[in-house]
Amino acid sequence: LFRVGGAAVLLSNKCKDKKRAKYQLVHTVRTHTGADEKAFHCIYQEQDESGHVGVSLSKQLLAIAGDALKTNITTLGPLVLPISE
Repeated sequence: LFRVGGAAVLLSNKCKDKKRAKYQLVHTVRTHTGADEKAFHCIYQEQDESGHVGVSLSKQLLAIAGDALKTNITTLGPLVLPISE
């Protein structure tokens, strides 16, 4: 789930890295699901009874993340796949 955005670590905008690059980023897709109430509250920062601030993860997190990933792939598919696919 959280590693999907980690690919950005491999990217560089420095001119000197252009010769060493194996790949070129052509398309990016980002899905914002914060308007959905379930998606908005699936990861939430809150305090517990002791006053410690922590992160609360909902049981619906994987389902919401799967829907966001499905939306990204659906959007990206026509950009990278041939018309016959």
